[in-house]
Amino acid sequence: MICIKCGVSIPDGSIYCNICGKKQTATVRKSRTHKRATGTGTITKDKRCKKRPYVVRAPSTATGTGRVYVGAYPDMKSAQAALEDYMRNGRPKLYNATLADIYDLWSKVHFEHVGLDSVRLYTYMWKRFEPIGKIKMSAIKTAHFQQIVNGCTSKSAANTIRAMASMLCKYAMENDIINKNYGELVRLPKFEKKEKLIFTDEQIAVLWQHSDDKRAQAILAMIYMGFRIGEMLMITPADINFDEGYLVTGEKTDAGKKRVIPFPPEIPEIKTFFSEWCKGAREHEPLWNMQVNQFRNEVFYACLADMNMLDKNKRHLTPHSTRHTFGSLSARAGMRPDALQKIIGHANYAVTAEIYIHKDVTELKTAMSALRKPDHTTKNTTN
Repeated sequence: MICIKCGVSIPDGSIYCNICGKKQTATVRKSRTHKRATGTGTITKDKRCKKRPYVVRAPSTATGTGRVYVGAYPDMKSAQAALEDYMRNGRPKLYNATLADIYDLWSKVHFEHVGLDSVRLYTYMWKRFEPIGKIKMSAIKTAHFQQIVNGCTSKSAANTIRAMASMLCKYAMENDIINKNYGELVRLPKFEKKEKLIFTDEQIAVLWQHSDDKRAQAILAMIYMGFRIGEMLMITPADINFDEGYLVTGEKTDAGKKRVIPFPPEIPEIKTFFSEWCKGAREHEPLWNMQVNQFRNEVFYACLADMNMLDKNKRHLTPHSTRHTFGSLSARAGMRPDALQKIIGHANYAVTAEIYIHKDVTELKTAMSALRKPDHTTKNTTN
């Protein structure tokens, strides 16, 4: 063999040259990736990101100094195409979009695929984002969202805001404005689990004393039949079978939709309330033809205020308290758990009412017969 340095002949297999002492094992250099010319941008691979690992950055000035984020792409080919497009045409149209701009664009698409309740929820929760709405989306970080979540007073609100932040970031990523979902990095604060407020027997007795008031009738119907507020407002005369003694309503979950809810046989006044409400009503027109907020304020809270059961300075009863009261009353009366699940519409009830409607009505009417009115009355009550 020949020495790689001095060129003299040395024994085959020699590690070092016996003349000049040069080590004969050549160092194998790793091939380098092609380096782009100065001022033409960079493409780097982020191994932490599996779906879009190729990160493109372009020069921020004409002199090539500094870099701006262009986007992240699944392969080198699409990354190169994006960089070339940027160098020819400049920033993406949405690069300077604010968080509010992104919300407007996202909501137009997202709202077409969710229910009305979700639309109302997102629209209401967006008000929490408005203080940072004018900031460019490209400048939004986790800290901005975290500050909003930290100001929440309930776990459900915090969850909704984090979910919205994540969806807005995802939309921005799809449009190459940011390369990280900062919403997913938000941490939820710890919330103490508060015991659910329910109507006491004394408060229910007061409602019965005023059962000639249509507002009190509505609250009693929700207490003794376990409706959500939205379910109460969607009931029409067509949903009620007075002869068989039940109605059909439900929303939110698959188990809760179109479920059979019997009138409590031992409390015939509830059935009478619905019968009176149906007089003069159109077959498919809601008996309470109003929005949720209108019902909450003008019916529920107005009624409780008139009956001295509402203190706005303290934690107070809400429309959903009627549903918790129904669950409490039913359990106390000894209603079977499986019957209660069916009536209240929880997820474990998988069999549809359309298939077993006659069997369900018989079973559930028997279960509802356990409910009773309070056996005493109280003139005044406080929260």
